[in-house]
Amino acid sequence: MTHTASDSATQNSKRARNEELRYTVISVEKSDGPGGADGGNWYRYIIDSPGAPITGYRRGDKKDVLNYLQECTNKLQERLTTGKSPRATGRKPSRAAVSK
Repeated sequence: MTHTASDSATQNSKRARNEELRYTVISVEKSDGPGGADGGNWYRYIIDSPGAPITGYRRGDKKDVLNYLQECTNKLQERLTTGKSPRATGRKPSRAAVSK
C-alpha cells in the first residue's frame, strides 16, 4: 500500500486537530458529597473537554482522586483520538446476552 502526500496531510491535520481537542483537569477542590451523600473526603472536579465541561465528584484522598482523573482523561483522549472506547472488544454481544 502506498501513501500519497494528501494521505500524509490528512493524517497530520487529524493529529493537529486532536492535539487541539484535549481533555484537561481544570479544577479539583474539597467539597461536600453530591446530593448530601454521607461520609467525608469528597472532591469536586471539572474536566475541560472539546464539548462542554465535565463536572463530577470523587471520594477519597486527593492523591487517589488525581490518579483517577489522570486515568480518566487519558481514556477520554484515547477515545477522541481513535474513535473507539478503550474497553471495546470489537465484537458484538451474543444474542443470548442481549435478550437477558
